Order: sequence, then structure tokens, then C-alpha cells
Amino acid sequence: MTMTSFTKVLLGCTSLLFMLTLGTQTTEARESQFTRNGTGPLYWSTYEYQYTRNAPMNEAEWKKNIDWIASDYKASGYDMIASDGWIEGAQLTNENGYILSHNDNWQHDWAYWSTYIQNKGMKLGVYYNPLWVTRSAAADPSKTVVGTNYKISEIASSADKFNDDLYWVDVTKPGAKAYIQGYVNYFKQLGVPYLRIDFLSWYETGTDKGKTIGVNHGSENYQTALKWMQEAAGDEMELSLVMPHLNNHAAGELPYGDMVRINEDLAHGGWENLSGQRQNWVNSWSQWANPFQGFTGFSDIAGRGSNMILDGDFIRMNTFKTDEERKSIIQLFTMAGSPIAITDQYSTIGNYGSFYKNKNMLALHNQGFVGKPYYNNGHSFSSDPGARNSEKWLGQLPDGSWVVGLFNRSDMTATRSVNYLKDLGLTESANTTELWTGTSLGKLTAYSPPLVKHASKVLKIEPEGTKASYAAEVATWLGGTHFNNNYAGYQGFGFVDGLGLTGAKIVYAVQAAEEGDYALSYRYANASGMNSTLHVSATDDKGVVVQPSRAVSFGSTSAWQTWMNQNDRIHLKKGVNLITLERTASDAGEIHLDGLVLDKNRLADIDSSLIQNGDFESGDIRGWSEWHPAGQTAKYGVDSYDAYKGKYKLYFWDTKAYKQSIHQKLIGLTNGSYTVSAWVKETLYGNKPTTVRMELSEHGAKTIYKNISPTKGYQRVQATVNVTNGTLDIGFYVDSPGLTSLQIDQVSIEKMD
Repeated sequence: MTMTSFTKVLLGCTSLLFMLTLGTQTTEARESQFTRNGTGPLYWSTYEYQYTRNAPMNEAEWKKNIDWIASDYKASGYDMIASDGWIEGAQLTNENGYILSHNDNWQHDWAYWSTYIQNKGMKLGVYYNPLWVTRSAAADPSKTVVGTNYKISEIASSADKFNDDLYWVDVTKPGAKAYIQGYVNYFKQLGVPYLRIDFLSWYETGTDKGKTIGVNHGSENYQTALKWMQEAAGDEMELSLVMPHLNNHAAGELPYGDMVRINEDLAHGGWENLSGQRQNWVNSWSQWANPFQGFTGFSDIAGRGSNMILDGDFIRMNTFKTDEERKSIIQLFTMAGSPIAITDQYSTIGNYGSFYKNKNMLALHNQGFVGKPYYNNGHSFSSDPGARNSEKWLGQLPDGSWVVGLFNRSDMTATRSVNYLKDLGLTESANTTELWTGTSLGKLTAYSPPLVKHASKVLKIEPEGTKASYAAEVATWLGGTHFNNNYAGYQGFGFVDGLGLTGAKIVYAVQAAEEGDYALSYRYANASGMNSTLHVSATDDKGVVVQPSRAVSFGSTSAWQTWMNQNDRIHLKKGVNLITLERTASDAGEIHLDGLVLDKNRLADIDSSLIQNGDFESGDIRGWSEWHPAGQTAKYGVDSYDAYKGKYKLYFWDTKAYKQSIHQKLIGLTNGSYTVSAWVKETLYGNKPTTVRMELSEHGAKTIYKNISPTKGYQRVQATVNVTNGTLDIGFYVDSPGLTSLQIDQVSIEKMD
């Protein structure tokens, strides 16, 4: 963040090699209460006052703004007051070299203001880098590193300075770790839950836009310092990393920070700052100049779970020219999961305060919502500017509802569109609400509003039904999990690959109405040539394990464009749960994951809900996988003619000889006795078929075959099976010389003991 007239000019530096492909990123990200929450804080910052005056905020203005925020914004959730830069004037320190206040001209210290703010029902956030040592502390032989006899002058000196008033810590020196971690603990003990750590790129390489400005400390020392800060912060302090190079797509920051800046300083604000400036990627801080590009470029490392919160910097609402622009910045930051940081003052906000208080945007933020831009392909955004659409954002809430943001960055009226089938994978119309105003748009299958220049719309789209579908392409990706759409047959706008790489994860936030076991199904493809496994687990939103990690097996498919469903069950707590699928070192193979389906109804003694689409009312074989011999075309279908119950049924049929089967594997079953039932109708129009039967296999013993005989109407076929290994494969098979029809409907399973 800008601190002086000198540092305002120097905002970037040369970085190390950037990975142009996303699929190679395997960094383990920091997990904390902040990353599990998904979104950044709601707060106020001193930045505008200081930027417009190039001076620290005085204490009288600090107090007036605190009182204003407490009176006008605390009720809307803005619960933190944060200092910002211009801190060179803080040279008074305690015995360990830690600054006492924001500025030496302040009458009161951090402890006083932390208590004052807490008494207002809020908390204090502090801007400071624990790698800084004040000039005064380095020159004072009485100042020692906390818990040691090392002098402050032994870990920092003017030979390695940030500027004339602040020096850098040399992390290779004895005492450096104690000093850095002591600084974090110093602020924690003052009741500070948020530390904004700036100018990290300068420390890592000592350069700015190719110009040498200081000592090159190197990536190893840089990451060592971040590691020490993270260890000290624990789960009680949020670490906001500002002005980092983000080399190798933030591989050096992901394990240690909760939040990261992804664009240049706010500075003068307005639409130029939000959408203008440089549009192309550069291999140095700031890789992207504006929030639209920065959020888009780093969207693959964002998301609820254990990924990074993307920070678009502060907001100066008074600098925008139109209300449409004001709505757009709030709606973009909300779609990206960014903090909403007010830096307007009581004296500059004018009539624009309501834009920070939109109830529906705040509701999304408070639910931990983090969306993603529409991905056109799996390329890196830095190497292919057409890979992602910065004007179209999508994401899902824990209840499975979709949120879609449409933006017009152009200077003329333009139409922006979302197609529910193509983009979201929905097969029916869904209730749609325009969120800024709360206006219901009714049941829609698409929406294409004309938007005036710089305008936006955010929609909430609510599918009906007892099953919630969660798309992989808008989940949280970690450790090499990567978007793609290079194989057909996926639902929505893509799927994820990279799950064959050890450490790769995907995290879904899902809602459970009550604690218990729930039916779960994964839609996947596996043309790896072998059965593949991943480990599934679940935690609540506090990180408490509710479903211990266990392996899930995914059978082979004939091609990557052939998609199957694997059924499972999972234990969830009431409220928000984070379901993680992870490729551990003990797993084998690889899958592409299209999404998962969660039954909103908790499982009871009857396990019928473990069978996905047993009534075929989806209108297709969703939940089932089919098989036929190589060289033969498929001989099955789902239609509405002569269904036993409901609208649809499945059929096998051909006039010529054919073999055809369909099956569904259940996993996670409680061992015991089960009865599997189905309503079937076999009709012969020619010679007797060789085989028509129901098959129950992979349950820990020999396969059970239940033959099916011709009838004029539907008959119930059922068989009882003893499950000893937690799995059961339910199938139907026909081997016919031709002119044999088999109709199947209402497949169910019931536990008998």
C-alpha cells in the first residue's frame, strides 16, 4: 500500500518465472477459519485520507471516522477499523522494537484504540510488516529481540533498508524468527485479528519494474519469513499479503496467507481503477492492473475451503461517476469473494453510503460465497486473454442455488447473457431473482439483459427438487485441480481434471438441514485404463471433522467423454459442510469430475435414496452407467411411453441381435441384508432371448442373478443380498437375437436388518 510520495511511484518489481499452465500447481494452501469462511472482511480503512494528503491520519479524524462507522455501518456487518500506510512517522517503540502507535504524534497507543474500538462492538486491524525494523530501534542498543539477548541492530541495519526510516529484517540472522513472530504476537495480544503486510515483492527480489531498489533476499528467505508469520498467526489472526510478486501463480504465498492483493493500488479510484488501466498480464507485481483482470486471472486459486481470498483493494465510492458504476464494484467484489473495504470518510461519503449496505449483496458475502468467471477453455489467462470471460461470473451457494453476475465493461450499451442449460447444466426452468433490488423475474431458462455502459446484474437462480447438484467448475480447486472442457458430455460449462496428481483436491460447500447420513453421487469420467480412487472427507465450517477421510472407487469408462455416476453416502452436520475429494499418495488412477449430487433428505433405515435416478425421472440414465460390446451401438433409451409410474422409464430394444446392460454401484452401505426391487416388463416380438435378468454383484460374495420372464404387464422383480464389504452393484442385462424389449422402472433398495 502506498506510504510516501516515493513509494507511490514504485509499485512493481521483476519476479521469477510464472507458470503459464495451471495444471502444475501443487502447493498446499493455508487452512484457517478465514479461508474456510471464504470471503474477506467488511471494514473501514484510513487509506483515502492518507492518499489524498500524502500524510498519516491524525488522531482526531481517526476517532471521528471510528464513531461514524460504528453508528452507520456496524449494523450492516462492517466490524473492523484498519490503519493503513504512511507509518514512517511511528518511531517510538517498546523494549523489543515494536511500534507503539500509528504515528508518534498520536496521544494514544494501539492498546487504547483497540479497547476503544472493541467498546464500540468492533475490532482493530493494523497495517504493518513484521519484516520492518524502525530506524530508531536499530540505532538503540537497549532494544533487544523479544525473549533473547540479541540486539535489534544485529538483525537489521541501514545496509538493507526499505527506506530511510525502515530497515528489512535479515531472516538468516539469529533472533530474526523471534522478532518476526514476536511482532505478530504483539499485535495479537493487543486484540488485533487482522494484519495487513505490505511491500512483499520488494523484500523478495529487491527490484521494482526491473530496477534495483534494495537487497534481493530471495524466494527461500521470503517464504521462510511468511512461514514464521503464519505459524505465529495461527487461527486467531488473518494475514493479508499485499504487493507480492505471486510468482508461480502464488505458489509462495498460498501456504502462508489468508488473503492476497491482485491489482494495483486504489489511488484515484473510479471506473478507471476498477476496469481501466493496463489490461495485459506482466510477469511482476502487479501482474494485473485492475480488479476485473486480477480477480479473473487468480480465480483458480480462490474459493471457500483452504484457498486464498482475493483482495481487490479498498473502495472509494465517492470517486465513481454513476450509480451503475457504484453497483458494479460492489457486485464484482461480492462475486469474487473479496473484502469490502470502505475508505470513504464521514466527510466525503456524501449520499453514496447505501451502496455498501445492499442487504442481498451482504447476504451473499456473509454466506462465504465465492464465484468464478466463465472459463472458455483450460488455458492460462495470462497466456490466453480469451480463456476466461471477466464480464460473466458464476458460483453456487451451499444450498445448490446458483448466483450469476453479468457485467458490461464497455462504454456503450451491450447485452450480456446466461443460458441455464449450457452454462449451469439445468434441465428445467428455475426461479430467478435480480438481487440488487430483490425483484423476482419468475421461472426462466435464460436471461439476456441489455446493460448500459458500466452496468451489471446479479441473479440468484434456484432449481427445484430434493436433490442439489454442485458443479465442479465453480468449486474450490487446490493442488493442481484444473478446469477443462476438452472432452464432450459434461454438464454446465466444464469439468475439472488434474485429480491424478498427488495433493490435488476439490472442495464443495454444501448445506445439510440436520445432522445425519446423506446420499451422494459423483459424475465422472475415467479412461485411465484402471479403477481409480480418491479420498472423500467432510468438515463443518469450523474445520471440525464430521466425515473421516476414506477411499472412493471409480470404475473405468470407455472414453474421457463417457460419463458415469458413482453413488456414495456421507455424514454431515447441520448447516454448512465442506466436502473434500483428494488424491492422496495411496490413491491410484485418475478421473475427470463433472460434479456431485447431494440428496437433501437425510437417509433413514430405508436406503432407496442411495439409488440415484431409480425412477429415471431425470429423463436420461443419470446415475447409471451402460455397457454394450465394442462395435455395437447402444440399445437403450429413456422415454415417456408406458412408464410403470411417473413420467419416464428405461427400455432396452432392437430388431437385430444385441447385448446391453445398465448398472449402478452403491458404496458406503452399512453391512447387512438388503432387498433390491424393480418393476420390469419383458416383451417378445421374436425368438426367445438368451438372457434377461437383474444382477447383484460386488457385495462380498458371488453374484446373484434374478431372471426375468416375459409378461403382458409390469411385474416386480426382487432379490435379497447380504452386503459384507459396504458396496453393491445393481444391474440389468439382456442378450437377445433381436426383437426383445425390456422396460425398467422404480428401482429401489431396502435394508432388512
